[in-house]
Amino acid sequence: MLKLIMCLKSRSNKLGVRCYQNRSSSISRSSGGRSRFGFVGGDIGDHNMWRPRPRQLHINRFPSSRGQGTGEWVADEAPTLRWGIAPVSLMADDFAAALSVLPEKHHRIVSCVAAYQSHALAFAERHQVENVYTSFEDLARCPNVDVVYISPLNPQHSELCHLMLNHDKHVLCEKPLCMTEEQVTKLLEKARARGLFLMEGMWPRCVPAYHYLRHQILRNRLGEVQKVRCSLGLPVSQGRLGLYGGVTSDFGVYGMQLALWVFREVPRCVKVSGKVNADHVDVEADIELCFTRGKRAFIEVSSEKRLSNQAVIQGKTGTIKMNNYWCPTRLITEEVDYEFPLPGGEQMPPTHYHNRLGMCYEAEEVRNCILKGSNESDAFSHNESLLLANLMDTIHAELGVGEFASLRKETEDLQQQIENVQDEVQDPEELSSETCRVVQDVTGRGTVEAKQEEEEAPPLSKVIDNP
Repeated sequence: MLKLIMCLKSRSNKLGVRCYQNRSSSISRSSGGRSRFGFVGGDIGDHNMWRPRPRQLHINRFPSSRGQGTGEWVADEAPTLRWGIAPVSLMADDFAAALSVLPEKHHRIVSCVAAYQSHALAFAERHQVENVYTSFEDLARCPNVDVVYISPLNPQHSELCHLMLNHDKHVLCEKPLCMTEEQVTKLLEKARARGLFLMEGMWPRCVPAYHYLRHQILRNRLGEVQKVRCSLGLPVSQGRLGLYGGVTSDFGVYGMQLALWVFREVPRCVKVSGKVNADHVDVEADIELCFTRGKRAFIEVSSEKRLSNQAVIQGKTGTIKMNNYWCPTRLITEEVDYEFPLPGGEQMPPTHYHNRLGMCYEAEEVRNCILKGSNESDAFSHNESLLLANLMDTIHAELGVGEFASLRKETEDLQQQIENVQDEVQDPEELSSETCRVVQDVTGRGTVEAKQEEEEAPPLSKVIDNP
């Protein structure tokens, strides 16, 4: 027994999963009672949970040391993946931090580019990068680069991806891959034609929490999933939002990809309402995705106010809640809460954005795919990138965002013309008479027109009875 206790204490939990058991409803809230196991905790509503009980769940495909009890990443004998960073940015800084928790023999940043040489040199000094450029073309021609991490402003993604693919570089591009479905189609065709790996950086798909969510759904732990509800709202300046292409492109994609991950089917219809500013940029959106068998996904996003920023996946027999669902480290169920600690342990490097160390799972997915010779990832495939772009085009067209603004105005003008024509006839009886005259004229009899010169048109019933 003593050896067992010592073994449990020495076991590392850096990459494991912690399981939190919520207090039974039979325990009095006021008494601070204990369960028969001696734990003290609270209800799921107030998030007061029992003491953590470490438990290893086999949902993480790596590291290979999982069974050794060391909790450290172990390098394999495969070649090192050499990264180029285009361009240096806060997100690129977090990506470099995420790579630092992986074995050095797995990943290495060898080149970076920035518009200002001082920025590139500062990044290179922080992350020991050998080659520094101020031109994207120069980085694309660098012979030492295998794959490029692309993270500029959203409208620049398509151009940079084409540039890197043209120089036979694999690509990991931050979401959205492109701004329109047409751009995505052309980019995917080029990657396939050249036999190169291309992935949209939907890194939540690679984190352990998402894989465990799929694990629970496939095992029918929630029953048939009926609804997905997501909200993501953070105050963003209008100028910055315009640079990112709007709130749907920047925030909404996270909720839509989660719905696709849960239901694993193409939506049958999309319903959307929202708010667009004077520059034709969407600042708020309420999106509903309709699937088969009455399944629905409700996604609310806003750049003007702070929302709950959580997702709820509701089945017939169970529910899972995810806080910060674009970078989750915890799944909350009605009875058990699962925590997925980020790698790095006590030496965890700082990041600019919340939980961005989780991008290490995405980097490892890219490496595994490239080593296998795949040009896409099963975690987020080319077809899903294309579907997501199609949904974005549909939503932007409905809201009148960007290039769709003029189209929406023309449609509204046409609708107004139709309404104006209908408004010319006010009396329902007069409308019936007009209809009757048209019918008589089409038949070629002309009887009504003849009578109209001598007397008013007869009632509708009389015309029908006596044609």
